[in-house]
Amino acid sequence: MPWLWYVGPLALLVVWYLTGLRGRHESRRDAELVRWRALMTPKPAARRSGAHGRKTTAEVAGPRPVRSAPSSLERMLQETGGGSVIARYELVPKLAFVAVVGPDAKNGSEYQVVLAKLAKPAPRLTVCPLPIVDGSRVPNTGIQFKKDPEFMEQFLVEGAEAKAIGRWLSTRVRDALRDFPDAWLFVQDRVMALAAYGPVDAERLEELVIAADAIFAEHGSDGAPSLLFEGDSEGEDDEDDADDEEEDDDDGDEDDDSDEEEAPASAPAGSAKQGAPASGSSRPAPRRS
Repeated sequence: MPWLWYVGPLALLVVWYLTGLRGRHESRRDAELVRWRALMTPKPAARRSGAHGRKTTAEVAGPRPVRSAPSSLERMLQETGGGSVIARYELVPKLAFVAVVGPDAKNGSEYQVVLAKLAKPAPRLTVCPLPIVDGSRVPNTGIQFKKDPEFMEQFLVEGAEAKAIGRWLSTRVRDALRDFPDAWLFVQDRVMALAAYGPVDAERLEELVIAADAIFAEHGSDGAPSLLFEGDSEGEDDEDDADDEEEDDDDGDEDDDSDEEEAPASAPAGSAKQGAPASGSSRPAPRRS
């Protein structure tokens, strides 16, 4: 069969081309992650006073890679879209991590996500950018924030508990989302995930962490320490126990400290659920080199 003389070399050429593309993409991604860790490394002036005996800034390489995160955070990855976890980085030991996720057989998107534990159980909710069709935003059929039209023009909020969600999405949280308009926020029980879909970009990933830091400042566990890396976790183990104890649920009462605005209304019946594909905090952004 003479046609096989042409098909064989052509198939080899296609495989070589696709393999080369994949290799270049992986090299670029690795380089961007190195740049991001450098951006997150604090300058000497940013280090806390009285830090005797700690490593110098020159010895700090930014958020360090770890092999796993607490099980409650790992499970949250299924809410953000699943996929193959390429890397994990620790922001705060046992409390907050960055996961870099690549496509697999079920998920076709590459994305980065900040996973963090919350102080109290929260209403289940999803916040995503309001879709654009033919150059215009579609009507917002999610939970209504009538006193914040700017937020409603940018984001779709979905969940069953409209009033509780309205209290949880305080002004500071909404400001953080506005400052990072590509964000997807997932909240369930005592875990939050803030995701950005697309290839890794160092500056964009830094902005994602800054936005997550502002939200964590409102609702984070253990006093909500800063997620902006300060190089204080070198004494921790290289791997968090995937079966770590879940926090007690004794403080599971709903927080009644609502925003100054009235609670938003529920979404109209029959609204379509969107599938998964800055900061109002006073905390400073990490200084760049």
